[in-house]
Amino acid sequence: MTRFLFNVTTTSLPRRDSIFAALAGIDQQFRNCRTAASAARILDNAKPGLFALLQSRFEHPVAQALTVKILNLFMARFHLQARSVTLLSRPFGLVVDPSNLCQLACPGCVHSTRNEDLKVFEWPNGILMESRIAALLKIYGPSAIEGYLCNYGEPLLNLQTPRLIRLMKTYLMRTALSTSLSVRKFDAAAYVESGLDFMNISIDGATQPIYRIFRRNGDLDLVLHHLRNLVAAKRELRKNTPVLSWTFLAFEHNAHEIPLASRMARQLGVDEFRVATPFDVTWDDPEIRPAAVKAGLWRFSLLTRMAAAANWNPFPHTLDHAAIAAAFESPWSGPPEAAPAPGPGHACHWLYKNIVMDATGRILPCCSAPRPDANLVFDKFEAGAIDPFNSPKYHEARGWFSGSQPASATPPYCKHCDWDQTSVNIDAPQIRAYFRAAGPSVFDSRSLNLLANWRQT
Repeated sequence: MTRFLFNVTTTSLPRRDSIFAALAGIDQQFRNCRTAASAARILDNAKPGLFALLQSRFEHPVAQALTVKILNLFMARFHLQARSVTLLSRPFGLVVDPSNLCQLACPGCVHSTRNEDLKVFEWPNGILMESRIAALLKIYGPSAIEGYLCNYGEPLLNLQTPRLIRLMKTYLMRTALSTSLSVRKFDAAAYVESGLDFMNISIDGATQPIYRIFRRNGDLDLVLHHLRNLVAAKRELRKNTPVLSWTFLAFEHNAHEIPLASRMARQLGVDEFRVATPFDVTWDDPEIRPAAVKAGLWRFSLLTRMAAAANWNPFPHTLDHAAIAAAFESPWSGPPEAAPAPGPGHACHWLYKNIVMDATGRILPCCSAPRPDANLVFDKFEAGAIDPFNSPKYHEARGWFSGSQPASATPPYCKHCDWDQTSVNIDAPQIRAYFRAAGPSVFDSRSLNLLANWRQT
């Protein structure tokens, strides 16, 4: 395997300048915090000292961006634990569909044949305009740690997706997407050069007859052709990103091909191979059932963590200095909202951590798809929007978890949702990965634990 050199500029912090001590001090003050106003004061007071520490290790705009992202995590954690209805924090994870389209018609998906016939899900076609995501990033980019460019669409069907990735990188965001790679037009070099950190490639078979049972309309030969081009482009451009992860959903019909698929992945030069447990799609196709196979991850490359560090700020001269500076200089101010006592259950973490936008600009609270019986469109993002994360529907949903909504009101769908409401797309593992890549010697294990491990709520 070719070894590449990395220009990692961070070195160990002296103990007297420990970033952990600064973070622990903020955390200690938050333990007795009861209102958003007092939380805001804590963060405003902590900002100069935290920034000074970070500026001793990073360039000025990078230190500003890290300060904003760290303080935003503290505020988001406060709001979740307090069951706040109105948030001063921004979502630290952005899930965005570059395209609402997909040609595969996999069972259980919004694009399946059955959904197209019965309209089980409300999922309009559309391609994301660069101007729309640029406007969203102006609001949330400075605070966000990661953008995931996929939900129910095939992101490669938007030929501008590499440009959208590059846009996210101007805010020092980690970037990832999931794809089938079964598309006719694909520029491997453009994705390697875009700054993309991680590409999840869904390939559920090692031969075409088995592969197409679930990935209907998919072409395995085409997928493998594109995969070879990606590996070649990384080699030619001397880059170890994006990390290429072959994900194999284990069903009864394809489980016997897992060993062959794993060998193929290694031979092709993929960085890792993952066996995952799929969702139950028997409601759509009773013949396709999950296999009794243990999920697992096999890493073929030892360079993935180094690659993440090298790719954390790949375009330092294109950072959006103005937006980052504006977010840094903006004080944490807002209504002196008292923190209500947490309700008897939990709050949905999606409402405090991530925001989802489809290619048409619909704002969704989570990765679930709207249905006629599930009103999950919380807003429509248009140019000039101020903060859709605090739309009336977001307030209503959070209010039901906090117990602040009147008993006679009709509960929002979120109140009755039976999905796992504590796991979100961009969460503790992504927080750890982000700050570890930013400066593994600056953000030690204690700092990562403090930023990522929120107390149980």
